[in-house]
Amino acid sequence: AGRPPIRLPLRAARWPAAAALAAVAALALGVPAASLARRLAEGVSRPGSLTEIATAAGNSLAVSLSGALLTMVLALPVGLLTARAPGPLATLLDRLTYVAHALPGVVIGLSLVFFGINVAYPLYQSVWLLALAYATLFLPLAVGAVAGAAAQSPPALEEVARSLGRGPARVFRTVTLPLTLPGIAAGAALVFLTCMKELPATLLLRPTGMDTLATELWTHTSTASYAAAAPYAALLVGLAAVPTWFLSVRGGV
Repeated sequence: AGRPPIRLPLRAARWPAAAALAAVAALALGVPAASLARRLAEGVSRPGSLTEIATAAGNSLAVSLSGALLTMVLALPVGLLTARAPGPLATLLDRLTYVAHALPGVVIGLSLVFFGINVAYPLYQSVWLLALAYATLFLPLAVGAVAGAAAQSPPALEEVARSLGRGPARVFRTVTLPLTLPGIAAGAALVFLTCMKELPATLLLRPTGMDTLATELWTHTSTASYAAAAPYAALLVGLAAVPTWFLSVRGGV
């Protein structure tokens, strides 16, 4: 429930309080940003570094978009069922999505390695098996976004459309989907953001020879090559800022 904020008059202490908060923000953001900028200048000066960075960025975008797409496709029916037909089945399906989310990424990665080798070998070391790992890990994020958006849209609109002779598929396409589209977009942005930085499942399931920003960052930092890791860290921050900004604007932050 929304509650109005309680304002406390600081009077003469407002300027010292504002200066203290500004100092905390400057230290929390300025020191990492300055360190990253200094090492970034060193990292991009290596021969061939720009090609490696561009390749890793393209791979990260491809696998993250694939993971977000598959996650939203799987989350849409569960989220709509939770919002439109609450009951034991919807509750069970909603709770089941959190089981895999509670497991570490390395457990999901090893499980899908076994699945790919023994059951679905054509998918082994493919982008879609990695996307399935992302969907398994981050499905609750998408389900929550879809269910929240569907719960805010009035079911009466769908009932009126059905009463006017439209079939279920057309009602879903012309009424339900447009109403839940903002929630779907927010869920996709959140899943994309988490896929970008997921490391254990990516290390285990990525196709041979494919490096992402997260794996390259881990590779260089594990050998204390911080200047070489800085460009990948900066790109992760930059790419993650786009969905973060979208979610902040949508949430009114």
